[in-house]
Amino acid sequence: MVDSARQLFVTQGYPATTVAQIAAEAGVAVQTIYYTFRTKGQLLVEVVEVTAADDDNPVPVPQRAWFREMLSAPTAQRALALAVEHGTAIYERVAVLWPAVAAAAATDPDVDDYWRSVTANRRSGQRGIVTRIAELGDLRPELDVERATDLVVVLAGHDVYRGLVQEAQWPVLDYKAWLFTTLVRQLLVTPTLDPRATADLSFAGLVPPTTNQAT
Repeated sequence: MVDSARQLFVTQGYPATTVAQIAAEAGVAVQTIYYTFRTKGQLLVEVVEVTAADDDNPVPVPQRAWFREMLSAPTAQRALALAVEHGTAIYERVAVLWPAVAAAAATDPDVDDYWRSVTANRRSGQRGIVTRIAELGDLRPELDVERATDLVVVLAGHDVYRGLVQEAQWPVLDYKAWLFTTLVRQLLVTPTLDPRATADLSFAGLVPPTTNQAT
């Protein structure tokens, strides 16, 4: 049911997709959809959660191994690199559903509340990255945790990903390298890029040459 709903939400959009169509595509009765998910909006929420986690039994982001590793990273650049690698992977999976979520949130209070909670949780997670950087003593002195979190929320946000990857059609690895480099230069006392921070990640070797220039 989730797979069928995802396909229809992506190809037809949320308003045009009916529960009857989802049921027919999934080969189940309409009543089964309602019994399992209660509403089309709640089904969309489940689709987003499963897609974002890439798992039929999604685990909250703070409980995932990469997130725990990020919050205990030995260097600020390693924390940022892990955030870029895994945060972008979530966007890659779920970005095709953003239009459906926006359409649903405009008319369904439950979906609107859900998306507001996603936004709040994303900020909380990004604040955790900044807190770790501050603990390591590498946060630029003119930034406090909240101001630095504001920068991460915007730079690593949906709109920037949408603009660069979906609209400008940047390769995802180029986007990751740009985002990592930009966050390092905007947030850290020492913006000299450390290749060890990204050595085992997908965008290793794609960051610009090491530089001491802060922007």
